[in-house]
Amino acid sequence: MAMALKNIQGSFQEQYKRIYDYAHELMRANPESTVKVKVEDMNGFKVFNRFYVCLKACKDSFISCRPIIALDGCFLKGFYGGELLTAIGRDPNDQMLPLAYAVVEVECKDSWTWFLQLLIQDVGGVHVCEGITFMSDQQKGLLPAIQELIPGAVQRFCVRHLYSNFRKKYPGKKLKSLMWRATGSTYPQAWEREMRAIKEVNDDTFKHLIALPPKQAFILLI
Repeated sequence: MAMALKNIQGSFQEQYKRIYDYAHELMRANPESTVKVKVEDMNGFKVFNRFYVCLKACKDSFISCRPIIALDGCFLKGFYGGELLTAIGRDPNDQMLPLAYAVVEVECKDSWTWFLQLLIQDVGGVHVCEGITFMSDQQKGLLPAIQELIPGAVQRFCVRHLYSNFRKKYPGKKLKSLMWRATGSTYPQAWEREMRAIKEVNDDTFKHLIALPPKQAFILLI
């Protein structure tokens, strides 16, 4: 099976050797885009490490988007693994705009810092990013990277991700309903009312949710 796939798709190793050709083609077809390739020198051999792309059209389109950037990462299931980091904008029509993406070796503070440094430059600098809300899951190393690079930026957590972890420990439709009602509260008194209702149902659940700062935890965009 592996030999058949290699004959059809080609060698992964040979494809990685052409990563600079791919980067140059992206730049040729999309002038003024940002494309970065990072390699490591191992015993005289260049080994692929990271790859970042922010296309010019996406970069320019973000000017008309809402001041919100969603950050996320996921595993790559190819032969060599790795992680895909993404930055997504939200346009005036409530559609998602792929802003930038990167392939990195592992999701950690160093890789997120590298990704964010490039993204900040493409968006317009630190002073612009401090006026943007960054939404994410609680990815490894992401929060300290944001705090270090853009301390003035607003951070929010995606409730869909929070609930996917929450339901493993606190299942049930009642708690789900109460949690989502709390996240949808638009003023402090409504949030406090929903949190009191959660406390009456399950005190442990209340303690779990109250530990999350309301300013960071409750946003329902993606």
